[in-house]
Amino acid sequence: MSNNIFNLKRFIMLAKQHYIQNQKLLFFASIAYVGVIFLLLTIVQMGNDREPHDLEMFRGFIIGFVAVFGILYTGYSFPAFRSKESTINYLMLPSSVLEKFLFELITRLSIVVILLPGLFWLTFHFQGYFFNLFSPEKFESIGFGMATDLEFPDSIQEFQSWFMTMIIALVMLGFVLPFTGGAMFSKQPLVKTLFAVAIIVIFYAACLYIIVEPFGVGKYQPNESMWLIPSSEKGAMQFFGTFAIIANLVILFVAYRKLKEREV
Repeated sequence: MSNNIFNLKRFIMLAKQHYIQNQKLLFFASIAYVGVIFLLLTIVQMGNDREPHDLEMFRGFIIGFVAVFGILYTGYSFPAFRSKESTINYLMLPSSVLEKFLFELITRLSIVVILLPGLFWLTFHFQGYFFNLFSPEKFESIGFGMATDLEFPDSIQEFQSWFMTMIIALVMLGFVLPFTGGAMFSKQPLVKTLFAVAIIVIFYAACLYIIVEPFGVGKYQPNESMWLIPSSEKGAMQFFGTFAIIANLVILFVAYRKLKEREV
């Protein structure tokens, strides 16, 4: 690949510069994240007569914490775009558009996928073993393998792969949308992104209702091989899974083009 498009040495230098400039912020943000987890886990456990948290609690808490903090973190991607001065300094960095985009994408999503769950696991177990000192019941360690070992209903077994594809793609879409919003909006990117998504969803739901109800399309039985008009659970999984994958790629391309537009 051309040096003007991507250069590994420049990419590593960009990563080092980012780490040097933001190491204190990342450290204090991690401490705050761990502190909030420990506090809420403690409050819930005290409300349950100090009964140790179980597997279901682990799943519920990790989904909630990673979703909330992950959206907040990805929603403020490209922080240099929050002011004109920092935007100019960022755009003048000796790195290509692709390098800046890939670095921001990798760091944001890797923290969401790896660091946030990892810190939650450590805090969950530290809090659990700590409260072993005050509870007569024994805290049982929970691994990620146990948390992801799900039993699917028989009705989903035949298209389990499409179901998992749909879930993973939709989860990624939940983080890719605010990431792209951070590249598009300078002020309050997360708020503006959520507002835009809400408007689009409401508009789509209204159009779908008009097509299905007043126009009577819902009375017809289309062929199951037509993915655009799913008429079964499998068809719905294929439709939404494919749609989410395409949506992720398109939205990431929009973020890249927006960054390139700012460089011009």
